[in-house]
Amino acid sequence: MRFFPVSALAAMFCAVCFSPLKATATQYVQISDPFVNVYEKLDPKSSVLKMVKKGDRLELIYPGPIWYQVKVGDNIGWVERKAGSVVEGNGIFSTVLSIALILVALAAMVYGVSVFIKKQKTA
Repeated sequence: MRFFPVSALAAMFCAVCFSPLKATATQYVQISDPFVNVYEKLDPKSSVLKMVKKGDRLELIYPGPIWYQVKVGDNIGWVERKAGSVVEGNGIFSTVLSIALILVALAAMVYGVSVFIKKQKTA
């Protein structure tokens, strides 16, 4: 009966860590061209918000047929679709949270096993 809290914790850990979180993952546009302008409006003649380089990731807002609408800092701009591709992204927060949950579950299991062993020795 003493293992019930530990097993319940392990079950909650598995349910959280292995649940389908990909459905809510943020999508990004990963830039593949050497240098790309992010335009303020959906027009290459509009002002440039920022110039990005190959490998940069911009948060995707809307995947249009020719242009991507992206978030750049506090602004929203437009990037040509041919300049990059859409990738799934997991934020650092979800990675840190998963590691923290693993450590908590392991610590709880070690504690539970040690208490069980001590009780068995005294019985």
